[in-house]
Amino acid sequence: MLKISKEKLENILETMRTKKVMVLGDLMLDEFIEGSVERISPEAPVPVVEVNQQPYYRLGGSGNVARNLVGLGAEVIILSIVGHDQQAQKLKELLGEHTINSDYILADDQRDTIVKTRIIANKQQLARIDRENRALISDELRNRLIAGVRQVIDDVDAIIISDYGKGMVSKELIDEVVAIARKHDILVSVDPKERNFPYYNNVSLITPNIKELSFGAGIKIETESDMIAAANKVREMFGCDMLLITRGEQGMSLFEKDGNPRHIPTAAIEVFDVTGAGDTVIACFTLAHISGAEPIEAASLSNVAAGYVVAVHGTAYVPWEVLKKRSLETICG
Repeated sequence: MLKISKEKLENILETMRTKKVMVLGDLMLDEFIEGSVERISPEAPVPVVEVNQQPYYRLGGSGNVARNLVGLGAEVIILSIVGHDQQAQKLKELLGEHTINSDYILADDQRDTIVKTRIIANKQQLARIDRENRALISDELRNRLIAGVRQVIDDVDAIIISDYGKGMVSKELIDEVVAIARKHDILVSVDPKERNFPYYNNVSLITPNIKELSFGAGIKIETESDMIAAANKVREMFGCDMLLITRGEQGMSLFEKDGNPRHIPTAAIEVFDVTGAGDTVIACFTLAHISGAEPIEAASLSNVAAGYVVAVHGTAYVPWEVLKKRSLETICG
């Protein structure tokens, strides 16, 4: 495993607490309903969940990326779309609790706020109920989002596009944001989805998983050679500077302009829930890289962060103090 000197590692970590990042993408409310199961329904062969506490809520989608950034010490501005409903108000309350600037969140009369409800019993997720509208947002709302990007671009150090394929991110939005960022020499990271994969031209970083990489390259990935071929094809197609592939229990693979992969073995000891791990990876990599970490160093820090969050049930984030302790123990040389 790559080793980073203690002096450099501590400097990167301290600098992370001075940065400001814009998060642009699909914002969701994660609802959790917990209970216990002791019998099967007489109406159908399904478990009966007896709810034993009030539902609780977490930031989901781009909100989880923002929460990860704040947990790592960064200041965050989030740009997104919600509905005119109670769920939107709950999201804004949660953003406020995490000191995330929500001034640039727009309300759309034509859609409801995205809500994902997870039903959990005996520490297992039994079902997930999604309430969402995947239609593209209007041109008027897209233009207002882009106007927001222009207003804050001078105040941020990086942009993360958190694309969950729910209708906010489009070719037109990506093109405009990348052009603005390039003009201001601002790094743009993208967590991709298949819906918009053809449109991520000239971004700085793309962080696909194996499924998304296979789709983007049009290559069925069954071997290491397939993965390398697909990664190089995607990187060349879109002209991105870096491609970080998340590979589950196989860790991560980083591709830069030379096309040679650098593999980082997983740092996870136990895996309970991979929900939101991709959000942690892109947040930590982006923040570390703009704080002085070389790409492979940023990937190693992200790997440490991901190893922590997959051991936690539900969407989670790694606190800065935990990342510091774990990285000093594992990648400090």
